[in-house]
Amino acid sequence: MVDYKDYYQVLEVGKKATADEIKKAYRKLARKYHPDANANNPKAEEKFKEIGEAYEVLKDPQKRQRYDQLGSNWKQYANTGRPGGGRSYSSYDFGGRGFNFENMGGGFSDFFEMFFGSGSGQRSSNFNFGQNFGEGGARVQKGQDLQSSLEISLREAHGGTKRSIRLQREGKNRTVNVKIPAGIKDGGKIRLSGEGGPSPGGGPGGDLYLTVNIAHHDLFERKGDDLYIEMPVTVKEAYSGGKIDVPTFNGRIDVKLPAKTQSGRTLRLKGKGMPILKGKGPGDLYVKTKIVFPEKLDQKKRKQFEEFLKDYNENPRENIIV
Repeated sequence: MVDYKDYYQVLEVGKKATADEIKKAYRKLARKYHPDANANNPKAEEKFKEIGEAYEVLKDPQKRQRYDQLGSNWKQYANTGRPGGGRSYSSYDFGGRGFNFENMGGGFSDFFEMFFGSGSGQRSSNFNFGQNFGEGGARVQKGQDLQSSLEISLREAHGGTKRSIRLQREGKNRTVNVKIPAGIKDGGKIRLSGEGGPSPGGGPGGDLYLTVNIAHHDLFERKGDDLYIEMPVTVKEAYSGGKIDVPTFNGRIDVKLPAKTQSGRTLRLKGKGMPILKGKGPGDLYVKTKIVFPEKLDQKKRKQFEEFLKDYNENPRENIIV
C-alpha cells in the first residue's frame, strides 16, 4: 500500500487556504527547490517534483474537492477506486527563472496516479487524436497533448521575451526556443506543435500548451491593456503645478501636473500602457497622484508652515450634505 501524501503540508498551507495562497506558496517553494538552484542535490529535485504534484491537485477545484473527500477513508478508496494507467515519459525543463514543472513525466507518485490517474493534469481538455494513417492504411494515433506553465515579469510581457525549454524524450535531450509575444496577458497560452507526448504508433507527437503567468509588479498594476501607477507629489508640486517624471517600461517621461492638483487625481497618458496582442495599440497609462507632506523640516520652515496653518480656515467639507 502506498503512503498517504498530505498535499497541504507539502505546500505549507492550511486546508482552508485560498487559490491565491496556494499559488503563492507553490511559487515560493518551486523557486527554493528549483533544480537550477540546487545542482547535484537529488533530495531537492524530489522535493521539487513533490511540490509540483501537490500544486497540480490543489490548484484544480475538482481535484482538490476529490482529494479533500478522501480524508481518513483514503485506504478504502484505494482498494475500490480507479487505478492509474501507464505513464507518459516526456519531461520539460524551463531552465532558469519562471520554471514550473507540472509535467513530471515519470515523476508523479503512485499515490497521485492511484487517485487521479496516470498523467492527470498533463493532458489538455481533449486528446485531439489525429486522423493520420500509417503503412497499409492503419490508423495512427497522435501523441497526447500536454500542458505546463511558466512565469514571466510584467516588463517581459510588455516587451516580449524568449525562454529556452529543455525537452527529454526517450533518453534524448534537445532545446526548444519559445518566443513570448509582447502584450501577452496573464493566463495566455502558447502552443508548441508536436512537442507533446510521443505517438504510441509512431505517428506525430502531441502538442505542448504553455500557460503564461505574469508576476506581480511593485509599481504597476495591469488592467486589460492599460497600466496604473500611483505617483507621490510634493505639496509644492500639487499647489503650483509643473512637471513630474513618471517611470514607464520605455524610460522616464515628464508629465505636466496642473496647478492645485488634489490628491487622488488621475492623469491619462495615451499610448503608454501595454502593447495590444494582435491589435492596434498600445493601451494607456493612468497616473494617480498622492500628495506627500514634508517629514523633515528645520525649525524655521516648520514654524512658517505652522503659522500658515493657523491662518488657513477653509473647510472643504462644509458643502457636504447627507
